[in-house]
Amino acid sequence: MLPVLIMLIGIILIILNVKAIKKEDKSFENILNREEMNNNRDYDVEIISIRKDLAETVLDLQKEIKELKKSLNHIKNKKEVDDNKYNIDNYKKEDSENILKEDIIENDIISEINFINKEKLQNDKMESVKSFLENGLRDDEICEKLSIGKGEVLLIKSLLRK
Repeated sequence: MLPVLIMLIGIILIILNVKAIKKEDKSFENILNREEMNNNRDYDVEIISIRKDLAETVLDLQKEIKELKKSLNHIKNKKEVDDNKYNIDNYKKEDSENILKEDIIENDIISEINFINKEKLQNDKMESVKSFLENGLRDDEICEKLSIGKGEVLLIKSLLRK
């Protein structure tokens, strides 16, 4: 009899545990579904906030682009006005230069002026180098004072020796 009683208690315990497991399965399933819904809502809220931030950023960028376009157009218009002023000034200068060139060409003075000035500059350089050499200055010092190259000073020196 004792073994039958133990068997009966074992069967009752198994039946009760099976019912408890079925009940837990349903409750676990409900908890899982509820948590999934909450998580989906959290993700949806975060997605909405990110989309809102991106939309605001894009709107700000569009406003800045429009402002840059306006300022660029303003600068272009201003530059065109400045270019027109510059062109007018250049035209006036070119006209006055052309008139002067025509006068010089008509009087045949242009060649004389260029050669006379060059000869005077060469003579001035030679005289300056000669006076500096007489004062005992070195070639480097003469180059610095007259702002000419050392080769030019040496050439003038050799011409003066002859």
